[in-house]
Amino acid sequence: MEHKTWYDEENELLRLAVIGPYSTQEALALGKSFKEILEGKPRRQLLVDLSEAGKMESRETRKIQNDILKEAEITDVAYVGAAAAPRMIAKVMMKLGSLNAATDFFKTGDEGMSWLKNRRRS
Repeated sequence: MEHKTWYDEENELLRLAVIGPYSTQEALALGKSFKEILEGKPRRQLLVDLSEAGKMESRETRKIQNDILKEAEITDVAYVGAAAAPRMIAKVMMKLGSLNAATDFFKTGDEGMSWLKNRRRS
């Protein structure tokens, strides 16, 4: 698994860089790390960099990923660098109500970061 996940202390948010194909097993492993990384953190926001992402394994993988975001109580998700097909899939999943977090797509990480910071309540 080449994907990277970490907590950005300076910006108080979880970051995920998806690199290459994204499998169900990887989604499950990352889900465990989300919970550990976010424990005791003041914010539940996520910036996902998809600029180097490959194909997602299956519809089940997308469902598991959304379930993981719900379990981690993620409030806002900014997707950066997504190609047209992944954006369309994510938008369909959002409209189906499988994820309660506010989400949007951005061309750059700076745009995504700005949107996340503007969504903070305090």
